[in-house]
Amino acid sequence: MDNKRRFPLILSSFWLKVIALLTMTIDHIGFAFDNEPMRIIGRLALPLFCFMIAEGAIHTRSFKKYALRLGIMASVISLAILLSEYVPFLKNNGFSMRNDGVIFIDLLLGALAVYLLRQNKWYIKLLALLPLAYGIASYIASSYECVGCGHTVYWFPFFMRTQYGWYGILLIAGFYVAHLLANVFISYQSSLNGIDKELYKGSNLERHSLNIISFLVLAVVTLGYFLCESFVADVWGTMSLFQIQLYAIFSGAFILLYNGMRGYNKKWFQYGSYIYYPLHMIVIGIIQMFI
Repeated sequence: MDNKRRFPLILSSFWLKVIALLTMTIDHIGFAFDNEPMRIIGRLALPLFCFMIAEGAIHTRSFKKYALRLGIMASVISLAILLSEYVPFLKNNGFSMRNDGVIFIDLLLGALAVYLLRQNKWYIKLLALLPLAYGIASYIASSYECVGCGHTVYWFPFFMRTQYGWYGILLIAGFYVAHLLANVFISYQSSLNGIDKELYKGSNLERHSLNIISFLVLAVVTLGYFLCESFVADVWGTMSLFQIQLYAIFSGAFILLYNGMRGYNKKWFQYGSYIYYPLHMIVIGIIQMFI
């Protein structure tokens, strides 16, 4: 098989991260200044991050170190949310992040779900339901508070909640399942054509099939989330901002162009990607305060 990458597989993981960081920044600027078009553009960010988290959890040499980095960031953001709620100076200047959730909890739980699904024993695989259950519980708690019932949910602390409920966790796990389904497809092609399955490794056919199945996973999970949010809005008579998450499906265009290669991966960019999240939030907050 010809394993040479050809057009349109032109995006490495580096460029997916750059696009994700750029659209995330646009989203947060739109949130700070109440700009819906920018928020719609920002819907492209989360699926790309989830896609790269799934790839990272699959290919990392040390899952413990990978999870540790995500856990440290989750702890930092959780602390920032606590400070924004209880430090008078921050809260009085509009820095409260009580209802924002901790996106790195979503990413950490999704990575953990992938790790558990990759284990050999079936009963350990079943433990992958626990991160998803955590996301569902977080979603219920946040939804209940946001519908205007006037009650605070104390059984699930606000600084320990996911930002997207169950959506991001299921998306990451789904991207891993896409690998399994692509492997089934390649096995079928191998038996159909009488070609050794190993010859398909790294081929354009393998990459295209994985990208297409990943896109379908994104579409199904995103549609499910949209319908769930619409149901919540109908039952409680409230509109949810995350109904615009349906636009996240368009991020699949970038996933279809992914070539499976790492690309530029210097240490400064690898760790800078983590630091960028709190740093750009601080800059946007300061600008917002003075405008």
